[in-house]
Amino acid sequence: SYNRFLQMGRLPSERDDVGLQSVFKSVFPISDFRENSSLEFMEYSIGSWECKCGRLSGLKHLRQACAKCGTMLEADPLGEHEISCLSCGLTNRVSGEICEICNRTVNIKLRYDVEECQERGMTYAVPLKVSIRLVVWNKDPETNVKTIRDIKEQEVYFGDIPLMTDNGTFIINGTERVIVSQLHRSPGAFFHSEDKTLFSAQIIPYRGSWVEFEYDTKNLLYVRIDRKRKFLASVFLRALGLRSADEVIKAFQLVDRISLKSKALRWEVRDSLVGLRSAKDVKIKGSDVSIRAGRQITKAAVEALKKAKVTAVEVSETELEGAFAASDVVDSATGEVILEANDEVTPRIISMAQEKKVEEIEVFFPEKDEAGSVISTTLKKDSVRTHEEALIEIYRRLRPGDPPTLDSSRTLFENMFFNKQKYDFSRVGRLKLNTKLELDTPLDEKVLHPQDFYDVIKYLLKLRRSPLNVDDIDHLGNRRVRSVGELLENQFR
Repeated sequence: SYNRFLQMGRLPSERDDVGLQSVFKSVFPISDFRENSSLEFMEYSIGSWECKCGRLSGLKHLRQACAKCGTMLEADPLGEHEISCLSCGLTNRVSGEICEICNRTVNIKLRYDVEECQERGMTYAVPLKVSIRLVVWNKDPETNVKTIRDIKEQEVYFGDIPLMTDNGTFIINGTERVIVSQLHRSPGAFFHSEDKTLFSAQIIPYRGSWVEFEYDTKNLLYVRIDRKRKFLASVFLRALGLRSADEVIKAFQLVDRISLKSKALRWEVRDSLVGLRSAKDVKIKGSDVSIRAGRQITKAAVEALKKAKVTAVEVSETELEGAFAASDVVDSATGEVILEANDEVTPRIISMAQEKKVEEIEVFFPEKDEAGSVISTTLKKDSVRTHEEALIEIYRRLRPGDPPTLDSSRTLFENMFFNKQKYDFSRVGRLKLNTKLELDTPLDEKVLHPQDFYDVIKYLLKLRRSPLNVDDIDHLGNRRVRSVGELLENQFR
């Protein structure tokens, strides 16, 4: 873990984006308020690497070409281990370049070794040096075009960094000390329940804002950011990009299309047809399954309809009981809204729509749907209507007392979840989320997408029907170990 944190045996170009490298890359570049100059991180080096007489210096002398394909291999300074070439698989014993004068390879130069440090009360450490580039810009006041005025680059002494001894300890002022690994709540999404009827979901990142979703006995879905005051989740969803009520409904509910042509209700053939009553007898071509008028449509009948490529089936009007509009029903001639999204569809509305020659409507059934009526009830209670209002409302909740503007609200919201410097969901969090929600997002996606939030809410809403999928936060499978390298990385950052 500590070797992975330091990566001190690797050349700057070979380092992975973990440990110290990751800290420097996430903090730099730093620019001043007017963006006239910026500090950029180039590379870092730990300790000085020399042979005994000092003729050879630098890590590059620890590299040796593979005997078969010529790929440069990372050496073991002691030359004790055999290393397999990643390109061709040949096993090489790599010890690096040997000095002609002292007959030694390059090794890290220590001021005092472990025993001397303990005797003298010193710290067993080596210097950390960082190459930093300062870029100064000239800005054209009229066009705002930036041109480079000056570039300086310099190696800066950053302080001493302790080395680990072979026992896994550190010598600090002559005393042997150890860093204890820590158990913490693993990043990811966790679902829990107080009383098997109300459920809540937490999205815990490695670094950044926590988000909690919960619903109450009145079927209202709330969101809480960073343990502050809770507010309606529909405001949060509008801020994420679901701008209108119909977009929110279509993201979470099962929507059916019903054709109103020729004074009959023709239902789109989908799995949701199962259990509905047909208005007419239907003979299905090439199948021995048929549908009788007034009888419930079976699963086998729906499969047969799909095979025969039938697109719609006429159903009786009584089946629309409990249906709500999934989008606005609009008179195409005048543009008048007959029925708004999330309002109940009644026989009177259907006859009005047929009179106005509306060709089809989209409906959903909150009571029959797996997701239940939570989204529909929350939208009815919500007074916020637009994306911009939602951003300002969230700013008000998180920063009470600050006067909100649209720009500051948008910046705050985007920094909270979509900025790599401020938010890190980590590979572990992404893996846990993928496993829980059966997604296949790449593990290197360390910020969340709006779709991730939608998937978590969908899962939360379905828990009422299947309460067995609740997590136990005290289970060790939901915790992970932070080892020495990771703890120091956080401390260093």
